[in-house]
Amino acid sequence: SMKATYALTAKKSASWGKNFLVITGLFTGVECLVEKARGTHDIWNGMISGCAVGASMSIKSGPGAAALGCAGFAAFSGVIDHFMND
Repeated sequence: SMKATYALTAKKSASWGKNFLVITGLFTGVECLVEKARGTHDIWNGMISGCAVGASMSIKSGPGAAALGCAGFAAFSGVIDHFMND
């Protein structure tokens, strides 16, 4: 029914929103710490942060998944930083 579909969509949207909030909060917090520790604002801060967040979110699946999560988030962060800062 339409009502059940709406309820399911609302539930999934809330879950996706929560996941996005966690990822964004982790990334931003780690990026701030990295930038402060390195004392510079460059593309590497986002890539280091992306690696840390990607690895931490996938570590439960093992070291291979953590390495892939690290590489994927770092690459994505690097690409986004490149296009946003050019």
